[in-house]
Amino acid sequence: MNTNSSDFSNFTESACTRCGDCFHYCPELKLPREEARREIKRLIRSSKTKYVLQYCTTCFSCNLICPNDCKPYQLILERWNELYRKRGAPSIYRFVCPSLEGNIWEILYQLMPSDEKKLIQKWMKQEKKESILLISSYLHLFPFVFSNSSLLEHFTPVDIIDHWECGGYLYQGGYLDVVHKIAERTKEDFKDWNVKTVIPTLDAVEWMLNDVHPSEMGIKHDVEIINFHSWLLSKIESKSIVLNRQLGISVTLHDNCFSKVGGGKYWENPRKLIDLLGCRLIEMRHIQKYSLCCGFGAGASWTQHFRIVFDILYCSKKKFEEAEATGAQGLVTYCGGCLYLLWAARELLRSKIEVFHLVELVRLGMGEKIEYPQKHIERAWDIIAIINYHVILSLFRRNFWINQIKLKEFQSKTHSYFSVIIIRKLFSFSPIRLIYARLFKILLPIMKTQRSKLYSIK
Repeated sequence: MNTNSSDFSNFTESACTRCGDCFHYCPELKLPREEARREIKRLIRSSKTKYVLQYCTTCFSCNLICPNDCKPYQLILERWNELYRKRGAPSIYRFVCPSLEGNIWEILYQLMPSDEKKLIQKWMKQEKKESILLISSYLHLFPFVFSNSSLLEHFTPVDIIDHWECGGYLYQGGYLDVVHKIAERTKEDFKDWNVKTVIPTLDAVEWMLNDVHPSEMGIKHDVEIINFHSWLLSKIESKSIVLNRQLGISVTLHDNCFSKVGGGKYWENPRKLIDLLGCRLIEMRHIQKYSLCCGFGAGASWTQHFRIVFDILYCSKKKFEEAEATGAQGLVTYCGGCLYLLWAARELLRSKIEVFHLVELVRLGMGEKIEYPQKHIERAWDIIAIINYHVILSLFRRNFWINQIKLKEFQSKTHSYFSVIIIRKLFSFSPIRLIYARLFKILLPIMKTQRSKLYSIK
């Protein structure tokens, strides 16, 4: 257990008037005004909250809503960090710890076809050059999003899952001590590789490197960090990347949680790209500042192990309902983490709306062929099988502390996950998938009781 009491928060208590706007106007919490005021006071006193720490989906909206720029989300992170040091992480979080045996990347590797395995190994063993494209940990789960694309000819693609998205998703849950270690490790790696320019495929990673690591962790990286969507847009506008086709489809855009950081500077470029691709954008009810989380962030506010998955998917259901209400043909995300969750949720919720990564639309506009949708559908059920495996194991495991961040040799892991393989083979049959999805939809309103108290006060 980590017992250090480092304070990474930059919440400005002196400027906070306890008005409660942050949680009253939060698109997820929407607390009554007086309850919102009581909650911010509880957080400041480090008292037990009734709603915020239990139901926050880590969407960052409160930072943008606060009229005095007090950054209440940083206060939430500090309180979650205190809880982590006391109770550890839930056992199911082993699922997303690349340094621990049985993580999603290790198990999925056994389920991947050989061509994807070769691509993953190439990216992970790639000789580092001056300019590298950081393939996100979650796009590692969907390598076909980039595979065989001429986009990769512009730089060296590197896949480093033990950078944990530079600590991005751990940061969302308040694992600040661990994020600090990851920031130190990242700085050492960049120095050892002698790289000059880093282009992360995730806005979240760019923000972690440019903002969180230096301002909150005290670790500055001596490399140039370039936003991927800015790079992509400039290449298209300069005709270095040529769009040969107007797609002519209607889409709605999911603004991920990390798109709200930095005052929402990440919202414009994806919309410009969608316009250049000849798509008609139909916005959802909640966008940009008030965008709802895909559901992944709901796992940070866990109180009971077994209900984590249901809390996450309940939030995903709300996102799909908003997307479907637009009447758009496709739901587009520019986040790899959201992509893996949205596809799993789409299969479980039996949604008919198409789900795309923005890169896939760009590739279609370039005239490239993408493996859609069958690859995504099969990968979604791979992930669902692995999640089932971890949910079952979580019933018999205790909380844990993340003490090891460095990945062992990825290709040397030889443990065979026969139970996962059996579950996955069962999911190969359409009737089994249908029955499982229907069972899940029956259980979802029952198992979301953790959130019932929140919705009953509105």
